[in-house]
Amino acid sequence: MAEYEWARLRADELRKYSQDDTVVILPVAALEQHGPHLPVMVDSRLVEEVSKRTASLGVDKGLPIITLPVVWHGLSEHHMPFGGTVTLTSNTFFLIVRDLIKSISRHGFSKFLILNGHGGNITAAEVCAQDISMELSLPIVAATYWLEAADRFAKILETQTNVMHACEAETSMMMALEPSLVVDSLLNEAKGPMKLDFLAAGKGSYRWRSLTHVTSNGVIGDPSQSSSAKGEQLLREAAQAIFELICNPETFKVQSDLRVPE
Repeated sequence: MAEYEWARLRADELRKYSQDDTVVILPVAALEQHGPHLPVMVDSRLVEEVSKRTASLGVDKGLPIITLPVVWHGLSEHHMPFGGTVTLTSNTFFLIVRDLIKSISRHGFSKFLILNGHGGNITAAEVCAQDISMELSLPIVAATYWLEAADRFAKILETQTNVMHACEAETSMMMALEPSLVVDSLLNEAKGPMKLDFLAAGKGSYRWRSLTHVTSNGVIGDPSQSSSAKGEQLLREAAQAIFELICNPETFKVQSDLRVPE
C-alpha cells in the first residue's frame, strides 16, 4: 500500500506528490482535560486517526492525499482550571498554521485541508482558511470532522446527536483506538450537562466562559452508553465524510476573487 503520512515519506517521494495535484491534510487539535475517564490526548488522537483513514481511502480510490503530523496544541483556555491542559493564543495558533501551509506551498502543493478535531479551534481554523487563502491565492478549506459528518453521527449515537466533550462519541472512539487508556469503571459517574452552549449569550451572541461554568468534572455529555463498536462506526463515517468533501470538485475550486487584480 502506498504511504500517505508526510513524516514517513522521503523528500523525493514528496516531490513526486507535489506534481500530482495532491491534497494535503493538516490536522489540528488540542491537548486538554477530558474528564476523569479519558486521557488528555483525545482530540489529537481522534483527528489524527480520521486524517489517516481519509488518506487511506484516497489510496484505495487512486486520489493522492497525504496527511501531516497533527498540530496537538490548540485554543483550550476554557479547560485550564481542570489541569492537564496546554493552550495557545489565537495569534500563535494562526501563525503556526500559516507558516506550515506557507512552507509546504513552496514545494508545489496547492490544495490544503485544515482538519479540525477540537471545538475551541473551529472559528480560528476558519479564520486561518480565509486569511491564508487570500495571502497565498490558494484554495484552503477548514473542516471540523464531526460537523462534516453530523448526519452520519446522529444515526449512530444514542444519548446525543453529535460530539460534545468526553462524551458518548469521544469515549466510544477512544475505546476503539486506545481501550487501555479509557477508565471503564468511571463511565457511569463521569456525566455532565447535555448541552454544549456554555459560550452562548442571548439568542445569537458569544461570551467567553470557562468550562467550569457548567461542569465540575470536565465532561459535557454522557459516556455511559459508549462502546468500541460504536466508536469504530463513528471513525469510519467521519473519514468517509471528509473523503467525500475532498472528492467534491467544488471544494478546492479556485475562485476568481482569490487572485489579485493586475
